[in-house]
Amino acid sequence: MLATALCASWIYTYGEMFDRRLLLGVAIFTGFILFGEAFSTRVSDRVSNRVSNRVSNRVSNRVSNRVTVSPTDIGLIAAVAVLGPLWAALAALPADLFVGRGSWLRTIYEVSHTVILVFLSGVVFSFVADPWLTGDLKPSADLFYGALVAGTTLVAANATLDSALLKAKYGQSLYRSWRESTQPYLASNAIDILTAAFGVMALATYGPLGILLVFVGSLGSRALVHHSRQQTEKVGQLQRRNASLEAALATSNAAFGTMMVQELGRRDGYTHRHAAATSVYAADLASELKLDEVCVGRLRLAGLLHNIGMFGLPEELLLSAGKLNSVAKHQIAEHPTRGEKVLAAVPEYAEMASWVRWHHERPDGRGYPDKLRGSWIPLEAKVLAVAQAYAAMVLDGPRHPGKSPPEARGELCKGADTQLDGMVVRAFLRILDMETEGYRMADDHRFAFPSQGKRRRHGPSGSFGSAVEAR
Repeated sequence: MLATALCASWIYTYGEMFDRRLLLGVAIFTGFILFGEAFSTRVSDRVSNRVSNRVSNRVSNRVSNRVTVSPTDIGLIAAVAVLGPLWAALAALPADLFVGRGSWLRTIYEVSHTVILVFLSGVVFSFVADPWLTGDLKPSADLFYGALVAGTTLVAANATLDSALLKAKYGQSLYRSWRESTQPYLASNAIDILTAAFGVMALATYGPLGILLVFVGSLGSRALVHHSRQQTEKVGQLQRRNASLEAALATSNAAFGTMMVQELGRRDGYTHRHAAATSVYAADLASELKLDEVCVGRLRLAGLLHNIGMFGLPEELLLSAGKLNSVAKHQIAEHPTRGEKVLAAVPEYAEMASWVRWHHERPDGRGYPDKLRGSWIPLEAKVLAVAQAYAAMVLDGPRHPGKSPPEARGELCKGADTQLDGMVVRAFLRILDMETEGYRMADDHRFAFPSQGKRRRHGPSGSFGSAVEAR
């Protein structure tokens, strides 16, 4: 309907002259555009394959056909500048019938799409110059500039229309579709537009021999985009291979770290449960604080591995039920730096390693190992501090029985803004208010860990400070 309206409005506004030169021009451009459609070179199999997985064959074919390099766009731009939009649309009709052969619905779509593109670019061209064959047949700067703006309009409108269709019908991201079909091929599109503009000027200056310039430019564009496609595919393959290797490495390292924590839990019956609870609480806190999904996942893993620095400590120290002496306290206090060294050995865990190093820092500067204050402590480390402190209080540890959830909440409130970040504490209290008793006690299915030890029920309360120092 839009295509029909554009044709009718153009004829009504400007009329349409009939001339043998126009018929000859239509015949020449018909052959040129039809040749381009028949021998086009696809430039983005990745785009067309991704689209074909999301949409119907008709639309997928349409998009993959438009993501090509051929003399077609050059011919359309030149036809608009030489013939005007109405005759240019007529010249493109056989090519549209060729592309849509075998499907009347696709044929209608192809014709409508081309008419819209041609008339949009024709309207823009008309603001700068008149079509060459309907004017005085002399070369002019206006003709060149008009071809440039018409070509730019045609290329941009082509990408926008196809992207809008995918967005409206199938939920495909408009920005992503438009970017992937234009950004890698800006150079080739520029060559198409410049080739058409110079070709029109050559035609106006030297006559039919100027058409040869169009063919030469077309071949250059095809060669450039073919090279661009090969490089894009190679880069894509390398990126996918690199991502696969990084994912495999991260998975293997996470599995190894989890095994280390599990081994600690087997020895003291506590560390693995504390790690699982800290992991759940840290991830939920990150979500409550509106951190992005990547950060949520990293904090979940950091919570699981935050006490990995305990590995290698003497077993009698881990299992000691009495009060620790100064030497033992010093050894325990080294676990954040030991954990950082273990995690920093994996490049993907470098940022996470700093969170683990500082998960015992305090806003008042009395934490360890670096005695950081307030804003010097990363938010993620503050999240780990609250998560591990609450988990340490409600779980039964080697040196203290667990607190009840109300008692643990009270200790969190007492430590807010001095031992723990107040904003993070308040966010965690909001989570606890909305959760079940099992969650508050770190004692439901979400806190499961392989070979999980049996959890005792709450006994007499310990102090907040002892819970923090314990782990």
